[in-house]
Amino acid sequence: MAEARFKVNPAMVEKYLAGVDYPANRQDLIDRARMNNADRDVMDTLDNLPDQTYHSPIDVSKAMAGSESASRRRSSSGEGAGLAPEREAPAGRTTAVSVAEVQRYLRGMHYPAGISEVTSQAQKNNAPGDVLDILNRIRDREFRSAADLSKALGEVM
Repeated sequence: MAEARFKVNPAMVEKYLAGVDYPANRQDLIDRARMNNADRDVMDTLDNLPDQTYHSPIDVSKAMAGSESASRRRSSSGEGAGLAPEREAPAGRTTAVSVAEVQRYLRGMHYPAGISEVTSQAQKNNAPGDVLDILNRIRDREFRSAADLSKALGEVM
């Protein structure tokens, strides 16, 4: 498997972007992360994002995935244009789904909850198969909050 460009996952970055007023540009994200005492790895990740307008945390996650896969494609093939962004997941699977996108399908979730309740809520919110597949890879345990679940998602994505 190719070495990941970023040492952090989208859930970790989102934590340090708390309070961002979207839409925001890359510098707005960097400034907010700095205000929230983000560590060097998070700051490096934000510094490497495309300089564009981000309308939500989902846009940030997508940009992370796109930047990471573009870097891998360039390093392995010498070029990066024309291919759809995707991210390698455990066991050789690929996914373009971010933690923020998975959380979108968990609207109305009440915590604490186990994985069966999480999956059920995602199904109620018409989650696509790739989101359900990701949820099914999470080890069952009690999730006390959305942040707790995001951490578990970061472990399997």
